[in-house]
Amino acid sequence: MDLQITIWNVWFRQLGVYPIATANDKSQISAPLMSRFAVIDIPDYTSEEKKIIFSKYVLPKVLKRMSLKAEECIVTEDGLDAIVELHKNTSGIRDLEQAAEHIAANALYQIEVDHLTGVTFNARDGKRITFLKN
Repeated sequence: MDLQITIWNVWFRQLGVYPIATANDKSQISAPLMSRFAVIDIPDYTSEEKKIIFSKYVLPKVLKRMSLKAEECIVTEDGLDAIVELHKNTSGIRDLEQAAEHIAANALYQIEVDHLTGVTFNARDGKRITFLKN
């Protein structure tokens, strides 16, 4: 592929450069445009991967941002299962990040108002606190 493009009246020669695009829903892309792309389908995270991402990365990041220690906000294994189960049909981890924010905010509230040293969330608590949107 050899093409030239102009940006701010400067010519750039593009040899061996391949454009990359992403989409969450291929059906929204027109057929003529799709015919020009090589499509690579990447599956969503599995439930086990979401559990690892939530417990090792998402929750610790949110706790740090809210100045909470790990022992002040604990999610049990069944709580983690419930959170992931509620988001099994969503792609990516945005909803898991929101769930972590709800849990951390609730823990912070309980620590400040009820003068607790830490809060543990199980399956029932996780569903009640993080998913009142349904």
